[in-house]
Amino acid sequence: MEKFLNADNYNVRYRRKQIAKALVTARRALKGPETPVAKVAAVLNPYMDCTEIEGLTGPSHEDTRSEIFALMADAYRCEGNVELAAKWYRRASQLSPGGHALVYAHIVCKHQLAEFYDDALKTLQEHQRHWRAKPIITRILRWLRLWFDRPQREIAHSEKQDLAFLLQRVVSKAA
Repeated sequence: MEKFLNADNYNVRYRRKQIAKALVTARRALKGPETPVAKVAAVLNPYMDCTEIEGLTGPSHEDTRSEIFALMADAYRCEGNVELAAKWYRRASQLSPGGHALVYAHIVCKHQLAEFYDDALKTLQEHQRHWRAKPIITRILRWLRLWFDRPQREIAHSEKQDLAFLLQRVVSKAA
């Protein structure tokens, strides 16, 4: 890690390998028998202020930074704290509509977290746009992975209903 001055604030740069290792360790902590929030936070806390990742630029840079916050959200979701999970997913969404968009929209709809409707809708729609732009082989591989992951498959199957729910709530709120 190195910190360097840029204008009025500090940028924090990490190597790609450091962050990749931390993300793998955090994902493993989610599957452990103990409460995951403390373990995931201990692993990811040093990377929360990351502004630059060596070797990554553009969407992959933002997706990786977003994944740090999405994993914290996943930890809170595993512990049943959907309010805090939604706040962490919102923070992840500010960087990228990455892979967490479906889960974020699903918990917002399932638990009717009205404060998050607008953001969850924008994140889900942006995720869908990004997803449609991906090569067909990437989409097929994801579909195959979903086949073996029941919880993720159920969330993916609720995508249309979640989108309709959010559209209805956001439109009725605006009217």
